[in-house]
Amino acid sequence: MRHPESGQTLSGHSAERAADIAQDLNAGLAFRLLVLPFAHQTGREERAVSFIITMYVREGIVMASDSRLTLKAERQESEKQVVQMAVSQSDSNYKTFLAPGNLGISTYGTADLQGVPLAGDIESFINEYLSAVPVSVDEVPQALLDHFRRLEPTPDTKFHVAGYAKENGHIEQRVWHVSVLQNQVRRLNPPGQPGASWGGEADILARLIQPVGTLDQDGKLIAPMPHHQIPWQFFTLQDAIDFCIFAVRSTIDAIRFQPRPKTVGGPIDVLVIKPDRAFWVQRKELHGVGAA
Repeated sequence: MRHPESGQTLSGHSAERAADIAQDLNAGLAFRLLVLPFAHQTGREERAVSFIITMYVREGIVMASDSRLTLKAERQESEKQVVQMAVSQSDSNYKTFLAPGNLGISTYGTADLQGVPLAGDIESFINEYLSAVPVSVDEVPQALLDHFRRLEPTPDTKFHVAGYAKENGHIEQRVWHVSVLQNQVRRLNPPGQPGASWGGEADILARLIQPVGTLDQDGKLIAPMPHHQIPWQFFTLQDAIDFCIFAVRSTIDAIRFQPRPKTVGGPIDVLVIKPDRAFWVQRKELHGVGAA
């Protein structure tokens, strides 16, 4: 079974095809769901655990993430057989962070360094590099990349960095993508365009919002399914919050019922960034026994 791209961006470009094979148990008919090219979607990442999404609309930026920490483990079944397992270790892992200067940072991919959760390293980066003096959102991605490239081994971790910057007298949204192992920094949001970018286990959301159709056993298109394009340009800030929660929750719920590693789960953290302030819409808190 082949999954679609694990990183997607709604930004006004073309998308590559992605297919998945399913089985109609009632009719006994093998068919494929074909994700057709979508004019508002592009981007490609490696398949990774977790799910994060960053949405940018006129009123502000919304960042959301799940909370599951998944461990990859191997078990020796016999002399020649090794079974690989994905073990859900915790549902209290932080993946979205609020930094000074109304900056947001979200992470997906490798979530530990030598067996220690990476959240502590991200908090250390924020305290050491972003708390002492004011830092522009455009400076953070490269600083983040340099910081994590110095770690051994280099983690296959990716980040979204979001905030506002002043350019030519105007306040503009900035959303950046950082890929540590690939040593890459790139901007995700085209100037003045609303949209969303997400990463991690992205195939479920891709099927929900992209045009799809059915293929027969020979790979020929039978018929496209009805597609109703979402009018992203009309989203309010509340719509963006609702959609981000929907995207994470849909991924969690779908993975629950699918025969695949349960790599997305737990509480959903949601951060809102506006030009003059940033605040949590919802965020898990530390608590005692029986006080969840």
